[in-house]
Amino acid sequence: MKMEFSDDVFDNSNRAGFFAGPTFVFSLPIPGFSIDVSGLYDQRYIKVDDQKLKQESITFPANVRMGPSFAGLGSVFILAGPQLAFNIGAASFRWEDAAGNDNHLSIQDTKVSVNVGLGISIGHHLEVMMIYNVPIGKAADMTWNTYDYQTGEYVMNTTKTTANTWMLSAAFLF
Repeated sequence: MKMEFSDDVFDNSNRAGFFAGPTFVFSLPIPGFSIDVSGLYDQRYIKVDDQKLKQESITFPANVRMGPSFAGLGSVFILAGPQLAFNIGAASFRWEDAAGNDNHLSIQDTKVSVNVGLGISIGHHLEVMMIYNVPIGKAADMTWNTYDYQTGEYVMNTTKTTANTWMLSAAFLF
């Protein structure tokens, strides 16, 4: 998961997660086109200072697929479509960092995003996809205070963030 905060607040190597759930694929009457619809449990971790924050949501992606099929051997396809996510875990996190600064992360309850990606199917049962997800609007608000040594006062910092993600998906279709 790639959240857009200041690089000194978050380390890219500390973001990971997984998703799992059923996916239904429907062929369309137009050759080479199909639709996939999923209901997924999505869990992501973000490490900030010494805090490990867990975000949980239920997501509903719906993608249109386009690509050639190779006579029962499989297919190669591109996909795109909307995704709706509902936060089901904690929506607010507060902690104090090692310097005594107060930090607060507030996650949106509902997020709308767009998926784009590509995939391959092997036979009629195995699929592997690489998907890039881009949110529409903000995903969270982050506030933190820092001590300004010149003025001798705490300064409140605020930023809105998005959470662009790369997802690798493997599915067995029945």
